[in-house]
Amino acid sequence: MSSRRSRGLVGALLALTAVLALAVPAQAGHHHHKAQLKRGATTLALDPATARALTDLGVTVSPLAPARARDAGIAFPVTGGRLDPDTYAGRIRHSGGLALNAGDTGVRVRNFVIRIDESPDLTAKVVGGPRISLLDLDLSGAEIERRGKRLTVAGVAATLSVDGAAALNGVFGTAFEEGLAIGTATVKTKLQRNRRG
Repeated sequence: MSSRRSRGLVGALLALTAVLALAVPAQAGHHHHKAQLKRGATTLALDPATARALTDLGVTVSPLAPARARDAGIAFPVTGGRLDPDTYAGRIRHSGGLALNAGDTGVRVRNFVIRIDESPDLTAKVVGGPRISLLDLDLSGAEIERRGKRLTVAGVAATLSVDGAAALNGVFGTAFEEGLAIGTATVKTKLQRNRRG
């Protein structure tokens, strides 16, 4: 990762943290406790240009149950995870996945985990292979809405990571590059504060 890109991600996360610190006041006795996530889904709307490029290459993208295709994109159920209730740093786990196929060649990626830290990304388990960092996530343009326990993070830009590009190129013989716009993600879930004492 270039130092410029790294600074950009860190700057974006710091800006996000500053916004969240104002929007979500810390509650006494709960600082630094992780909030558990309950239900919800992350919806990925594929970038139209990338979707066309995949179609032109004969690559089809379809959801693996329990993920489902919806009008807004492909929805992946949230199965759990933990986030800092003040900064939202942490992990969001999902079920389902994606199947990418071209003729008799294909790859399946499942069990996505969104990692929100200084370099946000989405990791996936390649069926028959390792867990890789599939997508880089940019939160700088995200819109965060918190209503009670309900949390919505919209406008998360997802681009192909170095490992994601290598995985797809290795399977399909394509020439995808890091930074390819994959789409926009929207996370909707519920935060359950841990009760202690």
